[in-house]
Amino acid sequence: MREDVTVVDQLNRALREVQWPEPAEIRARARRRSRRTAAGAATAVLVLVTGLGYVAADRSALPAPLVAATPGPPTPPATAGLTEIPQEALLDPRDVPLKTGTRLGAAGLREPVRVDPVLESCGRQRGVASTAPTSRYSRSQTLLPPATGRTGQRPVLTQDVYRVEPDQSPAVFGLVKLLLHACAEWEFTGSAVLNGRVVPTVNPHRWETPVSGFAGDESVMVRHVPLAPRSRTGGKPVAATPPVEVTMVVRVGDLVTVVATGPDTVKDTVDGARPDGLSYTDLEVLGRTAARRMCVAANPGC
Repeated sequence: MREDVTVVDQLNRALREVQWPEPAEIRARARRRSRRTAAGAATAVLVLVTGLGYVAADRSALPAPLVAATPGPPTPPATAGLTEIPQEALLDPRDVPLKTGTRLGAAGLREPVRVDPVLESCGRQRGVASTAPTSRYSRSQTLLPPATGRTGQRPVLTQDVYRVEPDQSPAVFGLVKLLLHACAEWEFTGSAVLNGRVVPTVNPHRWETPVSGFAGDESVMVRHVPLAPRSRTGGKPVAATPPVEVTMVVRVGDLVTVVATGPDTVKDTVDGARPDGLSYTDLEVLGRTAARRMCVAANPGC
């Protein structure tokens, strides 16, 4: 009996030494994977935030696990443009002119190239058939802000790099062009909870293209401007205006990267984003850096 008690004590001590992930890290993993698994129907999902509804039909809507980023096996230089994507082809945290903390990542096979799930939802509603190719290999990462002890950290940026068949890469930019033409402005209906009552809402969104052709073989910057949800009856805002987000799509050879900013990353004075965010000039520079990083693995190389 004495021996059994000793075993239990050892087990309890071992469990106390296990390092469990922080809640923010778990949530970040879920947010990151949601961009890769994508948004089904164009439906607004609203949750309670300080008594108001908050639109959650964005990159952070669908939970699924991520794994901590670890560099993949070394890729032989002679076949780097033909095989899986090395970690070196992604942006380094030091490339981002903002402080970042934890870096999460994953690698995948046969993943569809995803740009903006909300924009794609609008496209499906308006009859734009998806022509985005399925990648041969992919690698992704999420850069979180420095740890503050607060829960619910939102990413500074996320990045996916896809290797596609060379003749399929133009399809990515063709689809973006079709979606922007069909969805320059879009509204969908939903609901919010205000003062304990369910209020039917209209949720407006806009997409713009501030600049294109700034990096790599092809590139485009897409600015997503969500507006405050409004009551369908009185037309008054029933929740705060969500922040502006920017997505950059850059191609080098057979590699396509999608770099998406987090909700508080872009310095957008029109919409009141935080003053220490990235400017659009910063984003162009970051896009060119992403293109240079992909040169090591692109086919053909730079």
